[in-house]
Amino acid sequence: MGDAIRDRSKELIETARRESDESLRILTEAGITLDTSQWLTIKRYAERYGITMQVVTNWISRGIIPADCTMTVPELNDLRLVKNQAYR
Repeated sequence: MGDAIRDRSKELIETARRESDESLRILTEAGITLDTSQWLTIKRYAERYGITMQVVTNWISRGIIPADCTMTVPELNDLRLVKNQAYR
């Protein structure tokens, strides 16, 4: 059983690596470069600052997080990113 789990884990990691590489290729072809230390997904931002994703979304809607501190990446299914800084 341990070998099956280990093999499945390796498969999942390899799939994630291929998908990540594909995402980076799409962004690069579109002329987009992202500094992942400066821009976070809403989920990662919420985790880093100890709040919920709903709070982050509400802050974006209400302008607490300014428009110039958010980014939507259409090449990645309209993924929304937030600049990595404290807003409250």
